[in-house]
Amino acid sequence: MAKAMKVAMKKATAMKRKAVVKASGAAAASITKKKVPVPKGLGKIRIGIIHGKVFDPVKVGTHDRKYPEKLKIKNNTGRSASGWGGQYMADVSTGLKIARLQPDIFEIDFMRMDDVSPKRLAKNHLTFNFWGDMSIAIADGKIPLAKTIIEVQKDCYNTRHIPEWNYYEWVLHKSRYMKQCIKAGIPMIPTIFVDNGFNAKAVLKQVQAKGWDKFLVKPAYMSFFGQGIIHGKTQDFVDNLEPFIQYERDNKKQKEFLVQPYMLKPNGLVFDEIRNFFVDGEWKYSIYTDGTDYEGFYEQPAGALKEACKQLAIRTYEEVKKVCKWEGKPIDTLLTRIDIGIVPDKSLKIGYKIFVNEIEPQICTWLGRYCPYEIADLMGNACISQARKALKLTLEKGRKLPDKEKVRALLHILDERLGPLTK
Repeated sequence: MAKAMKVAMKKATAMKRKAVVKASGAAAASITKKKVPVPKGLGKIRIGIIHGKVFDPVKVGTHDRKYPEKLKIKNNTGRSASGWGGQYMADVSTGLKIARLQPDIFEIDFMRMDDVSPKRLAKNHLTFNFWGDMSIAIADGKIPLAKTIIEVQKDCYNTRHIPEWNYYEWVLHKSRYMKQCIKAGIPMIPTIFVDNGFNAKAVLKQVQAKGWDKFLVKPAYMSFFGQGIIHGKTQDFVDNLEPFIQYERDNKKQKEFLVQPYMLKPNGLVFDEIRNFFVDGEWKYSIYTDGTDYEGFYEQPAGALKEACKQLAIRTYEEVKKVCKWEGKPIDTLLTRIDIGIVPDKSLKIGYKIFVNEIEPQICTWLGRYCPYEIADLMGNACISQARKALKLTLEKGRKLPDKEKVRALLHILDERLGPLTK
């Protein structure tokens, strides 16, 4: 087998040299388009896609024409809808695009959260989790499944699960990334950090000391879609502490909380956001999201506000890069969403006060139906890039991998087709 691998690699290298001669000085771009065949017997790199985002459809008319019938979201319109419009979702579409881009290199294993197990992932060379982590399983009340997924996520280097565990935990523990960003001088919402259990009387005392008229409390770990929040006027809690005491009782098992003042616009409504998306390490697009109108989404138009939010997001992504690693080596995140809060303020040059509200991993809403790209194409290419980076580091580490030498040869062919990895 080793001899066959060497022959395959020599063949691919020879073809590259030939392509260089033909291209003359025509640039590397022409080389990357050169077709390099896959020798018989190499098989394919198997990529797992954990999907289930019924709220993130692709743009109308951009879906794969062979989108599997069983993966379509049929009940997705009307009052009893299970999702947010459309049958064709971004997560499944991305998996299909990977196979479309390099059909003789990749095969896709689509699985829902309930299908996740160490045994299932062991059959794949790499698995991208787009919607099916432990926090979602817990929120769905599937505790045994959550325990299985935690096992998979913690053992990410052996299960070859992306996102990587330490980076993922850093994002889920909001207080961790908030404190790191604050230390780096990045503006955040003023916050009281509760790190060792909730004490209603102590927290209220701190809120009064801050002089906040209204405030909210939310869990700092595994909190999403507004779960576990209590909010109201400070004076109301002073007059009647019982709701706050009950919140303390209800959250005895939770240790970390964030206490923050209401950040309101001059009209009294909750602040809006400009969500910035980084794909394979690069800023790609930003989407305006209204704070109260759940249909208020659009690509943020060019201008001073967009640019200011982009630059703040880039500063924040530098902190993300300090944490995200694979096999101990720095690696770009597949997708990171950095939500920048915006509050109108005429006293400021751009007319808005801006701050980082949240950092989200790839297990989030991509809002591809509003972005300037075909989201499956953007993410499909990013997944191929990520697979090349992660699998090369896995091979360098000497991890157990199905058909290791075949994978090595296939990665070499990808290098010949697409050019060497630059970062």
